[in-house]
Amino acid sequence: MGRSRLEDRPVDNKPIDRQVLPFRRRWHVIAEVDLAPLLADHAAVRRMCRSVEALADRLADVPGPEERYAVADQIERCIRDHVTITSAFLERMFAGQDLAFGGGLLTRILLDQIADGVHAEDVIEALRVDVLDPGSVETLGYMLRCLFDSCRRALDFEELALLSLGGPRLSRDAREALEHVLDTSAAGAAA
Repeated sequence: MGRSRLEDRPVDNKPIDRQVLPFRRRWHVIAEVDLAPLLADHAAVRRMCRSVEALADRLADVPGPEERYAVADQIERCIRDHVTITSAFLERMFAGQDLAFGGGLLTRILLDQIADGVHAEDVIEALRVDVLDPGSVETLGYMLRCLFDSCRRALDFEELALLSLGGPRLSRDAREALEHVLDTSAAGAAA
C-alpha cells in the first residue's frame, strides 16, 4: 500500500491563535451569611435613626451639648460605615455583571447615600455647637426629621433592590431575611 497524499504534506507547527476571552464571573448564590454584614449595618442605621428621632422629639427641652455631640458622633460613624459596607457588598455581589435594569438601581443607591451623607454633615455641624440657639431649634428639628426619614427610606429601597436584583440568586434564607427586615421596618413605621 502506498502512502496517502496527506502523509506527504509537511506538518505546519503554527501556534494556535489564542483569543482573549472576557472574564465572566461565576454566578454566586447570595446566602444569608453574605447578607449578614449588610443587614447588621442596616440595623445600626435604624438604631441611629431612632436616636436622631428621639433627640428631635426632645429639642424643645434644649438638650445639652454632651447629648447632641453623642448623637452627632453616632450619625457620623453610622453614615461612614454604611457607605463602606454597602459599597463592599454591592461590589462583591454585582460587579462585572450585565444587569438588565439593575445599573439604575445601583446608581440610585449610590445617589441616596451621597445625599444622606451631605445632609448628615449639615446635621452634625448643627449639633456640634456649644450653645444651641433657641431660634434655631425648629430648623434643627426639621433637619433631624429629614435625615432619619431619608435614611429609613434609603434602607427600604436598598433592601427592595436586593430582592429584585438578587432574584433567583438569593437563597431561601437570604430572601426570608430581607423580607423579615422589610416587614419589621414597615411595622415600625406604622407604629
